[in-house]
Amino acid sequence: MGLIALLGSCLVLASIATSTTADPLTRDQLYSQNGFLQNWVAPMPTAPIAASSANSTGASGGAKFLTQNWNTTYKTIAIGSDDISFVADPFAATANSSTTDGNSTGPVLQLNYPKGSYAPSLGPVAGGTQFYASPFGDKTPFSKMMISYDVGFPNGFNWVLGGKLPGIYGGAPYDGCSGGNQSTGTSCLTMRMMWRPSGLGEVYAYIPADPKSSFCESSEVICNDQYGKSIGRGLIYFAPGTWTRLDVIMDLNQPAGDQNGLLQVYMNGNPAISLNNIPYRSTGMVGFQGLFFSSFFGGSDPSWASPTDQTVYFKNLQLSVGAAAQLYEGSGTSGATAQKPTIGAASVTLISLVAIVLTLLAM
Repeated sequence: MGLIALLGSCLVLASIATSTTADPLTRDQLYSQNGFLQNWVAPMPTAPIAASSANSTGASGGAKFLTQNWNTTYKTIAIGSDDISFVADPFAATANSSTTDGNSTGPVLQLNYPKGSYAPSLGPVAGGTQFYASPFGDKTPFSKMMISYDVGFPNGFNWVLGGKLPGIYGGAPYDGCSGGNQSTGTSCLTMRMMWRPSGLGEVYAYIPADPKSSFCESSEVICNDQYGKSIGRGLIYFAPGTWTRLDVIMDLNQPAGDQNGLLQVYMNGNPAISLNNIPYRSTGMVGFQGLFFSSFFGGSDPSWASPTDQTVYFKNLQLSVGAAAQLYEGSGTSGATAQKPTIGAASVTLISLVAIVLTLLAM
């Protein structure tokens, strides 16, 4: 009875925290408020498209649609061509203006994660997908970028230890900054989302940061010298059985050697993460470039593998960019002190309460 009462109190507090937040911001509002200049909306088919056959040669099915319409690098899908399809929206009845923002009437992207699949380059079974796309071309890096999409996990989804979700890249595609290939800040960066156990989420970054730096010592950051940096773990929550709307805004550190880059993450139109000490790069020759669509279970060992065949859904994918980055050799550093990170208090309260409830239910 004591546990039930505690759960009830947590849920009531979470409800209060939700009701006292400001009205959710639409993507159009975020675009306008941040001074973005160009916007790309990922084309979607008007009718369902099945996944390609494992025996097919070349891109076909859902993968073929992406290579023909999403300006994928080298017109290829690097991993997971057989796990991409477009299907009717499984969560159409649950969508509302805060959890989805865009055209919600057509097919949505479905990714398959077969039983036993994890990190595609390591696991015995491929699952999910990974590819790069440059809808604004590959010649101009940008100083500011926003990636937006809706993601949906089915009821009963087994989160295991976690998995990757789409994000963006800077520098050259396929030039490291994933899979344990660390960023030095001179040639590449990646910023993806990630799910964790119980539906909690975070930003997962390959950016140049010394473990003893003020960035890594931030309470909101977990630095790993072998893999990516976790930012805001537990401040995002993916509710199963419905859509979660994500909008991730990034502004380069300037000069390149300073830790003053900006990161804002909105969940269903509400601020969830806000930091202003991000070291995206160490040289002025790197800027934000394009889409890094990367999603799979893992993790780099079988403990991360999906225990069953599972699916995740995506729609309303967009990229927005600001002015072209001003490129220059070297760091251009002024030796400025790193900024102190800030996180929206209402979002921290809400997501922390959700995390408490989920932890208690798992006991």
